[in-house]
Amino acid sequence: MPGSVPASRHSLEVRLRALSSAGYQGYWFHFRDYLEQKAAGLTDGEIKSLFDAAGMEHRGVEFLTDWFLDTSDARQMEDAAFAAARAIGADVLSVGADFQGKGLSRSHMVGTFEALCARAAEHRLSVGLEIVPWSNVPDLKTALDLMGPVNAGLVIDAWHVFRGSTTLDELETLPKEKILCIQVNDAGPQVGSLPEDTQRRLLCGEGEFDLPAFVRSLRKTGSEAPLSVEIISPELAAMPLEDAARTTFDSAASLIVI
Repeated sequence: MPGSVPASRHSLEVRLRALSSAGYQGYWFHFRDYLEQKAAGLTDGEIKSLFDAAGMEHRGVEFLTDWFLDTSDARQMEDAAFAAARAIGADVLSVGADFQGKGLSRSHMVGTFEALCARAAEHRLSVGLEIVPWSNVPDLKTALDLMGPVNAGLVIDAWHVFRGSTTLDELETLPKEKILCIQVNDAGPQVGSLPEDTQRRLLCGEGEFDLPAFVRSLRKTGSEAPLSVEIISPELAAMPLEDAARTTFDSAASLIVI
């Protein structure tokens, strides 16, 4: 939003081309990135053409927060996310819960999530809720309370599973249709608070997470949700784009046998 750092120092076209060359077949587009592309003069058709040219089969939009608040800012962000999804032909909108400890009741979260899913359904979107240990949806048990809507599902991030209290055995009990996206990454021993530590992720295989077991547990459900790589790291962000794309893809592909 206004005043935020740019989504990327690289153009969208260059990013998508690098990802395609590395082997990726999907990209989740941040709604703020979409707003930047529009501000730079790209039309929705031109943005979609870039995704098409790069062969991005799997398309999602992220990362919506504050959907549980009745504010004009929250509605503006939601409108931008829906517009981004329409532009690229996405079928999943990724959202997070309350990271700021606002003390919202469980009934409020359930009700507002149901309302969000209803609005998303008008745009033919599923809503993927991400379990985050320091949010008010910190574990699988809590997340399942919100999974009533038909188009509701989960984004399962390895970092949040291994840093949180959700077990691999619990993952195996998930209905396969509720797994919308699987994110892989790695990390060493925790340093600082969880919000600080999540900024220090590692390439797959460089840390201590049992990623093959993580993927096997989710595949035991029968889910065919796409695997994606999400590595938040200053070192990785500073790498040449093509090297970062190739390194992240190859490290995940060499470690994880589906």
